Amino acid sequence: MMPRKHIPRIQDFVVETVTMYSTDDFRTHFRLNRTTFEIILNIIAPSLTAVHDGGKKEITPEKQLLLFIWYLANQESMRETGNLFGVSLSTVHKIVIKVTSALKEGFLNVIQWLDPAAQNITAQSFQLASGFPGIIGVLDGTHIRLSSPIGGDSDYINCKGYPSIQLQIVVDHNLKIISAHTGWPGCAHDARVLRNSTLFTRGENGALAPPNMHIIADSAYPLKQWLITPFRDNGHLSNQQKRFNLGLSSCRQIVERAIGHLKGRFRRLREICFHDPELICSYIIVGCIMHNLCIIHDDDIEEFVDVHQNQHPNHYNNSFQNAYGGIQKRQQLLNMLR
Repeated sequence: MMPRKHIPRIQDFVVETVTMYSTDDFRTHFRLNRTTFEIILNIIAPSLTAVHDGGKKEITPEKQLLLFIWYLANQESMRETGNLFGVSLSTVHKIVIKVTSALKEGFLNVIQWLDPAAQNITAQSFQLASGFPGIIGVLDGTHIRLSSPIGGDSDYINCKGYPSIQLQIVVDHNLKIISAHTGWPGCAHDARVLRNSTLFTRGENGALAPPNMHIIADSAYPLKQWLITPFRDNGHLSNQQKRFNLGLSSCRQIVERAIGHLKGRFRRLREICFHDPELICSYIIVGCIMHNLCIIHDDDIEEFVDVHQNQHPNHYNNSFQNAYGGIQKRQQLLNMLR
């Protein structure tokens, strides 16, 4: 049996370098404040049992989380990340899977629908900013680029010609994600993704909000009593309808900024190199969890917003029928804004 080949690696990067980082240096490299990191570590450390890198030396929960966040925050390959942290490629993959699972289990409750009190606060904030009453969230979708189509399936190729997977989110007035749904291939229309999500089912069942409240979205989505979209511009809109659309567009910018923060801060979400669909979906949801943790802990949000990240390849107008209740409600809102 051939002896195992020794591969030279960087030693003690965490101990000798990361621990010496200033507060600003840590935030620059890990795109996260050290305080936020410590809060996350304290919650998930019990779930991060020691990992061994092919030998007897244990990899601590702290090092595992640092490696995971480095990989999520940057666009370096797993091989480059392993070289920096002094571990093998297979160990990086193992740690990414383990920490993804720990974060999803430990923090999944940070993505949850607003309770009635929070809905009132959010609606008041949107109304003060725009004059629109009853808005409790803003819906949109974005594409997460994949390094290759999952299983070679051409359905993952979007209209721009690259493989992607869809992420649908709803955000509140603070950019916090209150609903996240992923898994649909890149060729799918936004409205189709919505219709196959629990968000749609709950909306149709009246479980999202009281009748005087709603979420808003752009013209790619169907008009519902619980989902208000703009008037389609057929060249004959009244001035009142144009003002309505302009005001709605102003409110929708917040979801664009949320997506800009998600991909601007956690840059691995600009292209995911995994091939297992379950891991890909879990990793995307964990990215949304990390986004929310930054919002909750006021972790330098504006510094990382990159609004150019939400380029939507399949952005077509809604092809599904608008609901009569939605048409009535939108007209009522139009009349209220006179």
